[in-house]
Amino acid sequence: MSAIPNKEYEVIILGAGMSGLCMAIQLQRAGIQDFLIVEKSSGIGGTWWDNRYPGAQVDVPAPAYSFSFAPNADWTHRFADAPEIQRYQQRLAEQHGLPARMCLGTAITEARFDEGSGRWQLSLDSGETLSARFFVCSTGQLNIARWPDIPGLADFRGQLLHSARWPQGVDLTGQRVGVIGTGSTGAQLVPALAKTAISLKVFQRTPNWVLPRVDRRYGRLDRLLMGLPGYGRLTYKAWCWALDQGRNGFEEGTLARRAVVGAARWHLRRQVADPALREALAPRYPLGCKRIIYSSDYYPALCRPTSELVTTGITQMTASGVVTADGREHELDTLVCATGYDTTQPLKGLSVAGQGGRLLADAWAAGPRAYLGISVPEFPNFFLMLGPNTLTGHTSALLSLEPQVAHAVACMQRVRGEGRQWITVKAAAAQAQDAAVQQRLATSVWSHCNSWYRTEGGRIVAIWPGFARDYERAARRVDDSAYELG
Repeated sequence: MSAIPNKEYEVIILGAGMSGLCMAIQLQRAGIQDFLIVEKSSGIGGTWWDNRYPGAQVDVPAPAYSFSFAPNADWTHRFADAPEIQRYQQRLAEQHGLPARMCLGTAITEARFDEGSGRWQLSLDSGETLSARFFVCSTGQLNIARWPDIPGLADFRGQLLHSARWPQGVDLTGQRVGVIGTGSTGAQLVPALAKTAISLKVFQRTPNWVLPRVDRRYGRLDRLLMGLPGYGRLTYKAWCWALDQGRNGFEEGTLARRAVVGAARWHLRRQVADPALREALAPRYPLGCKRIIYSSDYYPALCRPTSELVTTGITQMTASGVVTADGREHELDTLVCATGYDTTQPLKGLSVAGQGGRLLADAWAAGPRAYLGISVPEFPNFFLMLGPNTLTGHTSALLSLEPQVAHAVACMQRVRGEGRQWITVKAAAAQAQDAAVQQRLATSVWSHCNSWYRTEGGRIVAIWPGFARDYERAARRVDDSAYELG
């Protein structure tokens, strides 16, 4: 655990991933230097520190997966892998002197707002307590690993792995490997595992829409151009604009939708010759209802003679493998769960109490919700980054993140500038904004299937219903009438 230089801060940031780094840098630019980043992992990177599974990559072009204020001239591929993204974060942190402002290997276990002092009291797993006027939760929605709910999972005597908690140095060469989960993570894992496993069984519940990943290596000319003044910013803007146009593909009857559906079907026909396998891989839900997969090697990996796609439902685990509904037992040496994250309880394990001792878990009993995904009524000086209903299914999450950071910093500056203790969003404003978002989502493509975007009750908690540029306009400017100060 890193040493904690002080006990009281103006701002404490939970998480040293993209969100935490962006917040820290913008605090510095705003002249707020008294902050600390607390991170449970032993290194910088957040998602890109945790996700070390073979084949881990970002699923949007790398130029759009960097901050607008910090273009990266060193990407080696259009679609960067996890270690490369983590290096970008590490370098950015060092450039801004952030490692000295971090407490790594430490978890915040409880956060309580003290109404008398107008400050947050934060308990650490070390037993220490910190105090801050502002508390920024930068963990996002993808931080609590979700294990599959399969009877007998604990009985399995082989190696049990989760994609979001991949052990360093694990080698599955020559093993009988099973993979549960065929979303974006599974589609990245499967090709890497298929190359070394003696047999690979992929247990598919729902076939997904897959588009080709048009990747390419960046060469010397690319890096030279990225070093020119303004070129990196122009490249960033061009990719962000192009990706945001992909939102049109989620609307029925549009030319964009017909083009994307046609490309996906062509991709499946071109890469899978076996009619039975092709039929098993054909998606049955509307395009966009779940996250689209971009891969040019997933289908070929499933066509290998050592691979098998299992579409019969799993009924239980045994000590030696997986049992499917047809009574067949699939013996395995290793089971890999590429089952994603618990987006309905993104802060599970952290008790957060606001005004009057109200628990965030109680406020989110029917699913997480926040004003613009940033502020929660009755939780003063508390800001979420990449919170509920801020992600998109078509572009980089960082396009939502940067305006959220600007919004939160503006709120802090208002408190500081007016000599107040705290700021909190009004319940009426939060309810009205949430109702408008949910109304749009109710008639959208995301209402047509079950996915990690939704709770069991059907509430869509992850997705923003419009274009990224719409969210940016809504979030970057603070509507003073939506907030109250004390």
